[in-house]
Amino acid sequence: METYQILGLVGSLLLVLALAIMMLGMAVMPVGFGMMGPMMWSMGFFPFFLIGLPSVVLGILGSAISDRTAAGVLLILAGILSLPVFFGFFGISFILLIVAGALALSKK
Repeated sequence: METYQILGLVGSLLLVLALAIMMLGMAVMPVGFGMMGPMMWSMGFFPFFLIGLPSVVLGILGSAISDRTAAGVLLILAGILSLPVFFGFFGISFILLIVAGALALSKK
């Protein structure tokens, strides 16, 4: 495996960890109970999951394929899409995916 593939896989795994933390955090989040029952029942996680899951898939696909140009584009796109998930898991997975995409595009 090359460097950009390892960085892409590590960044994608950190995004999976961030999504799991968000999902578990929403499961135990205190919810307000009004007269009509529970309010805001885990809807705060749903948009981030819809954006975060494609970034994980794009990161893994970008790490798995051998065409460096396509891998670089997929990894950079995954890095940009990872921003809403804890700001790219506090910037770590964002930086890893962007650097992996740049490495894949720079070497031929």
